[in-house]
Amino acid sequence: MKFVRWMCALTTLAMSFGIAAKEIELRADDGTALTLLEQTVRVPVIRAKSGDTGAIDLFVVRIGRTSARTRTAHIILAGGPGDSGASLVTGLARRGGMGLFEMLDGDLIGIDQRGTGKSSPNLQTQVLYRLPLDQPGSPELWLPLMETASRKVAATFAARGIRLEAYNTRESADDVEDIRRALGYERVTLWGRSYGSHLALATLRRHPKSIERVILANPEGPDDTFKLPSRVDAVLEKFDQLIATDARWSARVPRLTVLMKRVLDRLHREPQTVELSHPATGETIRVAIGKFDVQWLTAQALGDPRTAATLPSAYLEMDAGDFRRIAHLVVAQRSRMGVQSAMKPMMDLSSGATRARRARIDREAAASLLGNAINFPQMYLGKAWGNPDLGDDFRRPVRSNVPVLILAGDLDPRTPVENGREIVRHLEHGHLIVLPNGGHHFDFFGSPQIRNVLVAFLRGERPAITTIQLPAPRFE
Repeated sequence: MKFVRWMCALTTLAMSFGIAAKEIELRADDGTALTLLEQTVRVPVIRAKSGDTGAIDLFVVRIGRTSARTRTAHIILAGGPGDSGASLVTGLARRGGMGLFEMLDGDLIGIDQRGTGKSSPNLQTQVLYRLPLDQPGSPELWLPLMETASRKVAATFAARGIRLEAYNTRESADDVEDIRRALGYERVTLWGRSYGSHLALATLRRHPKSIERVILANPEGPDDTFKLPSRVDAVLEKFDQLIATDARWSARVPRLTVLMKRVLDRLHREPQTVELSHPATGETIRVAIGKFDVQWLTAQALGDPRTAATLPSAYLEMDAGDFRRIAHLVVAQRSRMGVQSAMKPMMDLSSGATRARRARIDREAAASLLGNAINFPQMYLGKAWGNPDLGDDFRRPVRSNVPVLILAGDLDPRTPVENGREIVRHLEHGHLIVLPNGGHHFDFFGSPQIRNVLVAFLRGERPAITTIQLPAPRFE
């Protein structure tokens, strides 16, 4: 085994190299001239296996005030999984300008993770599930169609010689380390939001000596890939509390959860059919709407408090018998749902969940207002993708003495505050900042208080506060 690991290490060193960098001038919104270097770093497909398993070319951007490499660097890990880290960092640099680089005092690194963006191969695809419009949505009706489409995509990539089992967070964590070495930085600061935090923690576990410090937003721990329905219910209860303090809405919607249950129970008994014009063809169509359609759309809306703020008015409409607006959303949802990339299901399913967490999800879903819509359909498609699984050793807590700062919003059902509390328990120098009214999408640099905490943490100071209040959502 030692010989195999030694050979794998040599292979990694041999294959990790930068292909001629392309230098581009980037002008920030504030007029600051920045230098953007595009580069490709080649990594092995699968490191744990002996022999040549092929190579993946990772697209990387490095942005700084000059083309010269600085002493420090910040690797920004995109979420999704499947978002482009190169695009994320380029946009961040353009909007942040000189103020951002003065705060960070180092280069910004963005990675198109394996399977995404300009990295090669790219696992993007546009295979639709083709969900019928004339029947109410349900897992029983939809999952066979989703499984068929997923198997088709998996078979297509396999026929091209692409090893889908290589697309997992463990390999991506080693990709981050190879990129650090290829770019020549001794140590780096990792930033990650949502899935990016999941990848950052995996990288911290595997390569602690390469990490200066870590900043996580919307934290997703090693066993947090599949969400807990009870956390969704807790966020809905918080919306109840916010509505109670809003004079415009408190009389109309005394309890949002009670209103939601009444509408969902009605749809369970009596699915609705609505006539409307198809947005693409203009022809008149009939769309059937059931309980699960509204549960799934609600679960998606809760990802952003601004979208969630429309829920009281939407449920009031449905309670009054008007399903026209929700019908348009149902048509849009069913028409575009499909396999957008093989990378996302492989990453999520490989990270998976422990048996105990799966059992807890099943128990909670049976009593939850939205059932298990928060995890649909990914949690149920393992067999179609070959049952990838990194195992429970991957899902154990990350223990480290590297400084880690975590920011978590209390209106986020996908990566809730409880995730941050569990993660920070195992970190010797971990700090959790709770953001009341913060959702799954909040502006990292939009709050002066958040910015001050980030600056202090990057200077090596311990955060002096544990909460930062964000503005409450305004119900539309």
